[in-house]
Amino acid sequence: MHVVIGVITRRRPTGIARLLASINALPDLSAATGTAVVTQVLIVENDETTSFSTPLHCSVPIHYAMEPRIGIPCARNRVIAEALLLTPRADWLAFVDDDETVDANWLKAMADLAARTTADVVAGPAIPMLPEPPPAWAVQSGAYEQPRYPTGTSLPHAYTNNVWTRLSCLEDGVVRFDERLLQTGGSDTHFYRRLARRGHKIVWCDEAICHEWYPRTRMTRRWALQRSYRIGATNAWIMRDLGEHGQLRCIWQGVRFIARGLAGTARALLQGRFAAASMTLPLDVARATGLTLGALGLARHQEYLVLHGE
Repeated sequence: MHVVIGVITRRRPTGIARLLASINALPDLSAATGTAVVTQVLIVENDETTSFSTPLHCSVPIHYAMEPRIGIPCARNRVIAEALLLTPRADWLAFVDDDETVDANWLKAMADLAARTTADVVAGPAIPMLPEPPPAWAVQSGAYEQPRYPTGTSLPHAYTNNVWTRLSCLEDGVVRFDERLLQTGGSDTHFYRRLARRGHKIVWCDEAICHEWYPRTRMTRRWALQRSYRIGATNAWIMRDLGEHGQLRCIWQGVRFIARGLAGTARALLQGRFAAASMTLPLDVARATGLTLGALGLARHQEYLVLHGE
């Protein structure tokens, strides 16, 4: 099995060095399991000039390219293009983010499931690593947590913070990251929903863990609320673009988020989790607002115009 690990980056040399260090620490799977897993790292820097003042070091070969067109989907599409040109051709393209590290068991868990599944996409969790000491509201409200599922669960989409995709699914060039979503986020959700609609199954691997390292600049209520709003607005745009839901269905989803926030706030107050209660409803109201305005075509928050982390 040949796996290429694709990473896009923009002015985060410290994050890339941390990620490469975690890849260096991965065990030799061929010795541990008898399954040959050959890895390369493919780094695409989304800039006109490099931010790396010293050479990058990794225990596996590094292929480096630059994508001068600024925007996350442009850089991800460059990763796909470069991966398809690599020799020998990889079986799987693994996406991880430049603000993450991979767990010691990540490669083995993903490789084991990839070897035995008929699915074309395998996704895993990204565990938030908050700077110490994290605010109580950030921990209690779950604002930075992502859903997790039993291994083997089928999913409607995946995220590029921890996902493997069979490169054979991408050879025809039909599905690529939508460059209309340059700085809004959500191009990965849009991409994998389109793959799923073409019959490519997506499954979850809960043991294949990445760790997502949050900078202090994202440890604010304002940022968390903006992200919740952005997710709502982007999801509404995606659902309408793919013809999944109309305006009223998106707005109804927003109403359900407000109801969830009210119930969650009441539950947190009864349990004495006052920090959680202070954010549960605002987060869901922000999501509902994004869904509603996104359904009406009135909201597109450009979250990734601002760089966080180093």
